[in-house]
Amino acid sequence: MYYRKLDKFMHKTGRYRDLPSWRKAFKKEWCRCEKADIPDPTNPKYNPSPTQWVCTCPSFVKSRFLICKHLVQQCERVPPVFFREVRRARTFPIWIHQSLKIQISEEDKISELTNSLSLEDERFSDSKSDSDSSDDEREQDLDDYTAQGFSVNSSTFQEQMTQLTHDLHSFANGLKYNLQFHDERILNSLYRYGGGFLKMMEKCLEKERRQNSNTGAAPGTWDTGMAPAMYYCSRPRRGDEGT
Repeated sequence: MYYRKLDKFMHKTGRYRDLPSWRKAFKKEWCRCEKADIPDPTNPKYNPSPTQWVCTCPSFVKSRFLICKHLVQQCERVPPVFFREVRRARTFPIWIHQSLKIQISEEDKISELTNSLSLEDERFSDSKSDSDSSDDEREQDLDDYTAQGFSVNSSTFQEQMTQLTHDLHSFANGLKYNLQFHDERILNSLYRYGGGFLKMMEKCLEKERRQNSNTGAAPGTWDTGMAPAMYYCSRPRRGDEGT
């Protein structure tokens, strides 16, 4: 205890040091810019660039902290710790912090998702030709086992599917819980890391809708666009259940 007190007296820890006075005014100005209305469309003579932190609007030039509503609203919402830790640089961009990130527009999200789906299509096309021969060998082996009196063990399949559906229900409830935080980073992560699964889910639900629809053609067996849903058995319509 004695040495700990002595260490505090001999060395500056900054524990009780006040923050610079400019941070309070900076936070107030930043929050004002977050809530300010921006006309749509934006004046074409303004050219905000959040990556370089430069804007040609009059407010940016007159601002003490070189911020404006155009730049602030093109960034993701910052946490409270941002106002305590953000640093000023001598060159542009002058504000530096790990939580200061550019907001991804809806067009960029769609473009990113489209690119990921295109990559998945290419991978599927490349692997399809390689797997055709192996699939034929597996089917032949399965026929041989069946002819010899062996049956496929379904206990492992039942356990895995039960656990998978349980995890998916739990994860869906977790996503509903995250809606209240309005954090778009979780949505970006879903598109980035779950693109293949989201594509399969979309194709399976599309197959189910088309098969249960009274109008339109049902998906073909060898339709390459429906390849992810090839082994998915569609649920019957509510009126057809039990018949």
